[in-house]
Amino acid sequence: MISKFFSKTRAPLMALIALGAASAASAQQTSNYVGASVGLYNKYSLNCMPGSKCDDTPSASGKIFGGHMFSENFGLEASAFGTKSAFGAVKDVKGATQAGSVNMRGLGLSGVAALSEGPFTFKGRLGVAYTQGKASYVSTGARSKESSLQPLIGAGVSYDLSKQLALNADWDRITGKYNDKAKAHSNMFSVGLSYKF
Repeated sequence: MISKFFSKTRAPLMALIALGAASAASAQQTSNYVGASVGLYNKYSLNCMPGSKCDDTPSASGKIFGGHMFSENFGLEASAFGTKSAFGAVKDVKGATQAGSVNMRGLGLSGVAALSEGPFTFKGRLGVAYTQGKASYVSTGARSKESSLQPLIGAGVSYDLSKQLALNADWDRITGKYNDKAKAHSNMFSVGLSYKF
């Protein structure tokens, strides 16, 4: 029984040992960072209802984030984000379309792929977010709220102002359910600063 276990797990164990050795060898290249960004432009995936308020660009959004780069090119990033309300056509809990508003907030964890060229670093992010969406319905005054796991996609570019400080410009696609019948997407374009340590 034990010999079978070791024969089946030998290859994965060797791979883990090799990965640990590679991580140790590149330990001098690792870095941590934290930062914050303010949304300059945001757009929700909402249609308009005739005769009702329609504005799919919320007035404010932003995120805070922190990450660890295991090497120059790969890392992990955690984030907390939020967008204020946008107005348009939203689905109620019965699936009917009404005039209303939607907003979202959440926590995300993403893998990061980075490429540096001089003072510029280009990043792509792919991960998962625990997102809470909320909706308000004009005609009934009712509200709904739903939490769900959703894909989190992002990309950005940063410019090193110093060895520690960088200016960042990011795009993040945030998805969230606001009831069990419907969800919305928000594209957030933000700028901010990050600090390496």
